[in-house]
Amino acid sequence: MSGPASAGGDEARLCLALETATATASVALLRGPRVLARGSGPDGQHHSETLLPMIDEVLASAGARLADVEAFAVSIGPGAFTSLRIGLATLKGLAFASPCPAVAVSTLQALALTAERALPGPAAGVTVPVLDARRGEVYAGAYANADLGGSLAALSPVVPESVYAAAALARALPQGGHLVGEGASVVAGPLLEDAEGTWSVEAGAPSVPDAVAVGLLALARLSAGGGGPVADLVPRYLRRAAAEASRMAKPLEAGGG
Repeated sequence: MSGPASAGGDEARLCLALETATATASVALLRGPRVLARGSGPDGQHHSETLLPMIDEVLASAGARLADVEAFAVSIGPGAFTSLRIGLATLKGLAFASPCPAVAVSTLQALALTAERALPGPAAGVTVPVLDARRGEVYAGAYANADLGGSLAALSPVVPESVYAAAALARALPQGGHLVGEGASVVAGPLLEDAEGTWSVEAGAPSVPDAVAVGLLALARLSAGGGGPVADLVPRYLRRAAAEASRMAKPLEAGGG
């Protein structure tokens, strides 16, 4: 599905991006790599109360209207179940009558790019974005730092995005990596003490993804032919809700490791 593209092509569309997978929601309006406006809400996952006012503020700050938006982007998961649903439901409400494409972006990819953009220089090896999945586990993936600085549209994990305990993450990526994100503290101790690979925690890296990274990834995918109807988007939880996991005897979603 394609909507009206701006003169500079898909990569220059006016893109409204939402990130609600964590306790800190954020919104960004981008024209290609240029960030026109951005905002972030208070911690606490009260996204149902803060997200729409934040969107209004970001649009007003950029002197734009919702009707001007040419592409929509949302962080699709993994993350907090309710928070993901709020972000996606909000996006669907905003884009329901729009012919413009929508792009779902991996929350872990957005976290990896958020950290890469904030750090002073690229670290050697791989970046491992981690979000707390509770129960002593994390949602994690791993991305080659060369990929983060290259074609965002082709960004692919070195290990699959899934739910990991520290030992499972060490087995999946035996050479180690640089941990970024709020989940680093959950697995950092065992990895730094016991795993054979070289592991480190990137001090100063953001702990949660931001909507700017969501928008950049989405625009890169649009320029590579990605995107589609907003109605087709569904959250990517990776871990099933407890009742569903019990009923199906499968704790993870298909493709979740």
